Amino acid sequence: MKNNAILHGLILSGGESRRMGRDKGLIQTESVAWVNRAGELLRNIGLPVSIMIREQQRAAYSTEVYPVFELLEDQDLVVGGPLKGLLSFHHYYPDKDVLVLPCDMPHITESTLRDLIGFYQNHSDHDAWVFEEGNLIQPFPGIYAASYLFKVDKQLRLEATPRLCLMDVMKGGRTATYRPKTITTKVFLNANYPEDVQ
Repeated sequence: MKNNAILHGLILSGGESRRMGRDKGLIQTESVAWVNRAGELLRNIGLPVSIMIREQQRAAYSTEVYPVFELLEDQDLVVGGPLKGLLSFHHYYPDKDVLVLPCDMPHITESTLRDLIGFYQNHSDHDAWVFEEGNLIQPFPGIYAASYLFKVDKQLRLEATPRLCLMDVMKGGRTATYRPKTITTKVFLNANYPEDVQ
């Protein structure tokens, strides 16, 4: 069984939010910024929380993010997107497994995250632990093992023209998929457009 002491929570909030037209992490629902709502979900299940941002976001996030959450900046890596945020975290915390949650998943609940952690604890011999819903693998929320992130990072350093994305990472490792009976597709939706905020 996995030890929760090695598990860390990570909020991804370093995207450029082009389709939304404003920084998604700082959008507020009921006076709470999305990035803080996501962080509170992870903190409520007992995890330390870091938030991955770009350098250009630090000033705005420093005034809005709850002080209990740690702000980390993306590293200069050869990949982009969510994988960049995930591997940047690994550079800061190379010994930590990580539960990753983007800031723009407003329908995720604490019980969903607890289910994922329980699955992770009871299926320890894997590299990643994610949900499968409607025959689709959902990379987020997901848990990724430090040992596997080390291998992925090493692979990227050795490749002349790295083309990896997060889905490649899941397909290349021992990914355990959890099929919940009571969770709907809505839970896994990302809010990408202004109309999604309603």
